[in-house]
Amino acid sequence: MKSAITLVLICLGCAGQLSAYGPGKDSDFAGKRVLFIGIDGCRADAVAAAMERGLAPQLKMLCESERGVFTRKFYAGGEMGAATHQPTVSGPGWTSLLTGVWMDRHGVKDNRFIGGRFQTYAHFMRRIKEVQPQAFCASFADWPPIHDFIADGSRKGDAEFLDVKFTRAPDASRHFVDNPEKDIEVRDAALKTLSGRDPDVMFVYFGQVDEFGHGATDSRASFSPDSALYLNAISHVDSHIGELLRAMRARPRFAEEDWLVLVTTDHGGLGNKHGGDSDEERQIWLAAHGASLPKEKMLTEPTPQTALVPMIYQHLGIRPSPEWNPEPPPVQKPEQPVK
Repeated sequence: MKSAITLVLICLGCAGQLSAYGPGKDSDFAGKRVLFIGIDGCRADAVAAAMERGLAPQLKMLCESERGVFTRKFYAGGEMGAATHQPTVSGPGWTSLLTGVWMDRHGVKDNRFIGGRFQTYAHFMRRIKEVQPQAFCASFADWPPIHDFIADGSRKGDAEFLDVKFTRAPDASRHFVDNPEKDIEVRDAALKTLSGRDPDVMFVYFGQVDEFGHGATDSRASFSPDSALYLNAISHVDSHIGELLRAMRARPRFAEEDWLVLVTTDHGGLGNKHGGDSDEERQIWLAAHGASLPKEKMLTEPTPQTALVPMIYQHLGIRPSPEWNPEPPPVQKPEQPVK
């Protein structure tokens, strides 16, 4: 009899646990959720042109909705002439976006990720798990370093903090012409999670726009609003964003949920290159949708790309711990030559 009662109590406990982390408000953050979408190498005036010309209707609809906003006051590259100044390339850019700190803290100077300090300045989803271990965090990307270095480098030992980690690597022998195909695979995997699971936070990365900017996919393309091929790549990704937003809104208890949607890029570009300090490379953009966004401030004041992580924490009701953002390590002065 005692064992039967115990079994019933266990079953009831399991049922309670399952319902506690379900759709609607039955989540770890009372229904507050985040969809963070990254588009690599998407220049600000180009995405604005795509929206104006009807090539990015999903982003335009998101931004023009009652809770939406689009700003070109967002910037990459840190503060010019300061310790935070960093090159406008993907390694430092995505690290800053996913950790909330600049290069002087996270240590990533280029796409090799040598010197990254992810145990100290960790991926924001690891921090979310520290606050709420039962939270559901998912990441999807077709640039492997997003997971191989930033996410895996942030793990404590072998402890995985991502409940879903979907990675696709473009085939180098095809000179990255399969990036659009890999973006589709990323989209489909993210759609499956949005529709069939109950994620608290999702990050979805698309890589093809940057490849068109470099001319890697077609030599006629460049980082420019005057490049039809570049704008077409933005349009393709916009269609993927539309499918993600439709899947989000089709969730069975979406009306009870409070989603913060963020869409941005790591850097712009000039010609077929990036990494410098031109406005075309540093001045990026943010498309966002949420009930508590500081719209006026976002439209009028320059905002660093490091501001996204604190924005996510605020939306989820997470108070960052001081040890998440310690002072940067002291700058090592070069040894003076002996006279």
